[in-house]
Amino acid sequence: MSTPRNPLVDLDSTEFLDSFRGSIDAFDSARLPHEPLSREGLRKLVELGIYLPAIPRAYGGRERHREMCEIIEIMSERNLPMGMYTMIVTVLFLRNVARSGDEALKEEVFDDFAHRPVIGGLAFTEPGSGSNLARMQTTYHDDGDAYRITGTKHWQAFSEQADWWIICAKHPERKEFGYFAHRRSDGGFVTTEVYDSLGLKNLGYGLNTLDLRVPRHYRLTKTREGLGDAAEILCASRFSKAAMASGFLRRLSTESLRQVSTRKIGDGTLHDIGYVRYKVSRIRQNYVACNALYRHLMLAEDYSTDLENSMFASLATKVLSSELMLESALDYQQLCGGEGYRKDAPDNIAAHALLDARVYTVFDGTNDLLCQHLAHLFLRQFQESGLRSPLEFLGRFGYLEDAFFHLTDINLSHLTEAPSQDRIVILGRILSRIYGIGALQKASRSAAPSARLAVDDADYPKAIAVLKNEIVGLVNECELTARLAGTQALPGALRPHGSVVTFDSKVGMR
Repeated sequence: MSTPRNPLVDLDSTEFLDSFRGSIDAFDSARLPHEPLSREGLRKLVELGIYLPAIPRAYGGRERHREMCEIIEIMSERNLPMGMYTMIVTVLFLRNVARSGDEALKEEVFDDFAHRPVIGGLAFTEPGSGSNLARMQTTYHDDGDAYRITGTKHWQAFSEQADWWIICAKHPERKEFGYFAHRRSDGGFVTTEVYDSLGLKNLGYGLNTLDLRVPRHYRLTKTREGLGDAAEILCASRFSKAAMASGFLRRLSTESLRQVSTRKIGDGTLHDIGYVRYKVSRIRQNYVACNALYRHLMLAEDYSTDLENSMFASLATKVLSSELMLESALDYQQLCGGEGYRKDAPDNIAAHALLDARVYTVFDGTNDLLCQHLAHLFLRQFQESGLRSPLEFLGRFGYLEDAFFHLTDINLSHLTEAPSQDRIVILGRILSRIYGIGALQKASRSAAPSARLAVDDADYPKAIAVLKNEIVGLVNECELTARLAGTQALPGALRPHGSVVTFDSKVGMR
């Protein structure tokens, strides 16, 4: 490398992460302006090593999957938009250059990111195509020693700020998709409109027109047919929602308890009210569930590998974590009372927390669409298994088998019988909760990766009970869809059987 070795590279993980965590007070969501991050602010984060875990060792980085996860989680606890900021640059941009970039491209990109306050973004989505990337109109053509890319993209984070992009475009004749790095200073990537988004103000979304040439070695080596590579890229992004949810909900759990314990009501506090304590506990159990999803990401997945075979887990993670984030943000705002509806309130972050959390059920594919995909993955394998009982299949399905013990008293038998489109979506939501129970079950049997991520053993059965209760409600919602459609409901198929769950700390633990 042409520049001196960064001393942060030689720290052990504990030293590196402790130093990072102890130096980011200025980026807390209660302090940092809700606007695109300044270059001065980004320079501080780069000096703290925010990108180093995503940069290969050969190019001056730390190259550690678990540290990538931890940096995202730490940033999300301080400031949820900054957690998303970190994920986009590291998991979506730098990861894909590391995995699929030409050696000359890697040297150029990683030298830039290791030492300078630069930003990398992902340009996939377009006006008119929504979540259906196959309908994109951006195209690439062979143009001598380069590729020419023309089209329009929107909802790109850092639309005006990013220095580098990974752009997805399709060939107009061969109907194949290509993925290209582009340095903004080379021209041709122009932001024509800045969107006023409801939340995630630090990320700067907008509308962009593309008419650019990229060197041939800027094309990433992606070889799957159709949009298979885009799906793999999004697996990594969807998994990262567990890290963001874990950090975000740890903060909401702590702050909601502080809010109700300090707000005076008569001779006592808000915490003396039973329903308030229940809501605080629900936020806590939502955190415990997302903590378990995050531990799976840290310990069982690896950003440096191909994640295609983890498609089911990534979809379930995104659906469940984003819905628990939104539910908890709503409860937190309610617990803060009128002050919770005030932006930049002096004693809470509820207004911004809700606006920031809301988008997570929409970005990276809306949850309704992802639930359909999740259900279809499950149904295809169920049909191929030759089994007749979905419950029996759950006991053999790798990602869900740990939840089997908790589902034997819920009637799931009719969920797989020629389900309609509306019931397909609900089935996907049910599967995400079953996946969450399995993650909790696994987490309860193992030590936490660090003291910061440890939870009380008594919380596991409570979190499982919350998810199981949601499954019961969703099973009954399937019956409701038939009634609202005016069709005959399945007789007695969707009633839970004795589904009372106690909070005994030994329930369901093996």
